[in-house]
Amino acid sequence: MSHYFMGIDLGGTVTKAGIYTAEGREVTVAAQTLPLLSPLPGFCERNMADLWTATCDVIRRALVESHLSAEHINGISFSSHGKGLYLVDKSGAPVRNGIVSSDSRAQPLVTAWKAQGIDRQAYPHSFQQLWPSHPAALLRWLKLNEPESYARIGYVLMAHDYIRYCLTQEFTCEETNISGSQLFNLQHNEFDPALFALFGIEEMTNCMPKVIGSAELAGVVTTDAAALCGLKAGTPVFGGVFDVVGAAITSGVYDSTQLSAVAGTWSIATRVFDNIIPDEYPYVWGKFSIPGHYFAHEGSPTSASNLTWFIHHFFPDLLDDHDKLNQWAVRGYEKPDSILFFPWLYGSNYCDSLSGGFLGLGGHHDAADMVYAIYQGIVFSHLLHQDKLLQLSDGTRTIRFTGGPTHSRIWMQMFCDASNLPLEIVDVEQSGCRAAAICAAVGAGDYAGFEQAIKATLPPLIRLEPDAVKHQMLRSRFERFKRVADALSTAES
Repeated sequence: MSHYFMGIDLGGTVTKAGIYTAEGREVTVAAQTLPLLSPLPGFCERNMADLWTATCDVIRRALVESHLSAEHINGISFSSHGKGLYLVDKSGAPVRNGIVSSDSRAQPLVTAWKAQGIDRQAYPHSFQQLWPSHPAALLRWLKLNEPESYARIGYVLMAHDYIRYCLTQEFTCEETNISGSQLFNLQHNEFDPALFALFGIEEMTNCMPKVIGSAELAGVVTTDAAALCGLKAGTPVFGGVFDVVGAAITSGVYDSTQLSAVAGTWSIATRVFDNIIPDEYPYVWGKFSIPGHYFAHEGSPTSASNLTWFIHHFFPDLLDDHDKLNQWAVRGYEKPDSILFFPWLYGSNYCDSLSGGFLGLGGHHDAADMVYAIYQGIVFSHLLHQDKLLQLSDGTRTIRFTGGPTHSRIWMQMFCDASNLPLEIVDVEQSGCRAAAICAAVGAGDYAGFEQAIKATLPPLIRLEPDAVKHQMLRSRFERFKRVADALSTAES
């Protein structure tokens, strides 16, 4: 009999539950949108009880739609958005709403810290750039602005840590995600009191749960949780992964020869190494699922959400007409010149204060030109980050791409041409759920480890080759794009 595993994907807005065989074959996926709450500018929150209810709902639906009984599920694990904050008291009750990774309320605090050089002091310990959605920044913000909530904190969790607790009643945090919290010392492999002191949150050192690996057993589904979600009591529950790591796992990436690229709300490039490589540039590092391995990643919220915003506001009739948008992109790709679009509607980690816009717009341009410019600008913003990762070491042979834009062949060809590397589209719909299920399969012993599991479950790939002429054209435009980005960064700093 086949072994079946459930993967829960906890995204910024959508919660999914998928059932997979140990070989990575998808049986079914159920999804539910959970609206974000924004009570004040920069706030991105969600009700934690509602998140647990949504998780129970998708688990139940996945079981029904799969025509499998709960007894068939051999284990469950998770893929989760990074950063953010999900706080509970000592009894496990939520202290306040959870905070997702797109929250920017702590930006003034981060800006002040950078002016004081605190980011440079923290980096040798955490190997993280300082972002407002880090648990460290959010905890300090709560201490200053919501002292009552801060005083009630019993445990500091991330999204999948909270749902894992709801299932098992065990407090744990998973290492690929918590290693990016700005509180974890990557070299010592433990929480670092010096970081807590640096950010003025010393009290939180006693609120950090046990750290577990991606495939490590956290506990089993309790009787109470089983009654709510439909799983069998006693089902093993394993650690899980940060969704960036999940994308790499699904893409078959486990060493530095392949680069994992994700384009969705965020545009992220990731490489995996067997050691942390020192560099003058502050690369963002975290622990990978394979013991002794690390990942470096670069990215910004600069991907398809920018196109969605533009179409929603100016061409709502085309929201679902992807063929028309792709036709416009093809037309623009054949023109000798183009408008520049800067996809920074939701900010950029290239510089804290960049904002979006068009450059070079003239009376002869039309809607198709603007749509092409958005496609191109999203590619260019991705290159700002991807190029840095490629500079970290030689040896990258291909790019493995996941995310919504992979459905657009012209868009993928632009990414391929601009990168001047073969690009392989990972032909899978749900990379997060699938990676989470693979975590459970490794934890349950179906594989000896993640490297074996990744090699055995590689999904179909669609390979594109770069065009040398298009590469030169795009790189010439990109250099202009980068000069503008650098000028604006300097002007705003």
